[in-house]
Amino acid sequence: MLEKLMQHYKHALTTSYSPNDSTYEWFQTELGQTFGILKSSLSVTEKKLLVTLFHQIQTTNEDNFSVSQQKWYDFLFSEKPMDNPPLAAEQSNVRFYYFYLTKPIDDKQSFEEAVQGILNSDLIIWLNTSQGIIIEEKPTAILEMDSLKNLSDTLTSDFYVEPFLYIGQLQKNDSYLREKFKQEQNCFQTVHHTSNRERVISFYEALPLLVLKSPSKISEKLLSNHLVEALEDNELIHTIEAFLQSNLNASSTAKRLFIHRNSLQYRLEKLLEKTGIDIRIFSNAAFIFLAIMVARLED
Repeated sequence: MLEKLMQHYKHALTTSYSPNDSTYEWFQTELGQTFGILKSSLSVTEKKLLVTLFHQIQTTNEDNFSVSQQKWYDFLFSEKPMDNPPLAAEQSNVRFYYFYLTKPIDDKQSFEEAVQGILNSDLIIWLNTSQGIIIEEKPTAILEMDSLKNLSDTLTSDFYVEPFLYIGQLQKNDSYLREKFKQEQNCFQTVHHTSNRERVISFYEALPLLVLKSPSKISEKLLSNHLVEALEDNELIHTIEAFLQSNLNASSTAKRLFIHRNSLQYRLEKLLEKTGIDIRIFSNAAFIFLAIMVARLED
């Protein structure tokens, strides 16, 4: 159905949801896919038909935001130029989670309590009745994927709604944060519209899907500044490449580099602490390989 609408409305239809863009009428399919059609391209009859076929999205009520939520919402979505994130300068990292529900839920408070029980954050910003972001202001480097998958199962059983949770990169708290957020959000929106998506997926697992789905969107801008800086470290990049060439075997890598195995582990831990990427996990190693190619193509 969505493909047919794209063919009919062409450039008047977008799948990149922007809660502040009132020039579009926003809708959501039964699979949780969000799309907008320019109001100027819709007749009254067409709008009534779309409302019967899809869930019409009502934008969030900013009057209910806390001070902290409002600051983050303005920083991420306002058209005004903002260089300083709402995060304290001494906090170097932040991580964004993006969630999509297949239908709206009435009990948002219980939903938020369930999320807060797993994630180290009570900062949840609803963009509409079935979509939002979670901001983890003090993230840990290591992602507990099993806990996040358990959260998805809990939300499904307790709220009778299928959630899709996308986990962002460990982002650097700097002046580029808003642009990095927009790039990451756009990546996940694209992946969310694929038919083979998982209910819980990290950015590291999403990048290969984006390569297949929309290769034109692949650029170094997608990568967190922590990772970009890590890939500029010659010793670290040499270690990564040796580890990949050794099929993720630590002993073989240490021999290839003529270093002690403990020295190798120290370098890999350094990568994990700096970027949040554990290259010893296959999906992360595949991501790192692609990231290196992307960075080199743009040099």
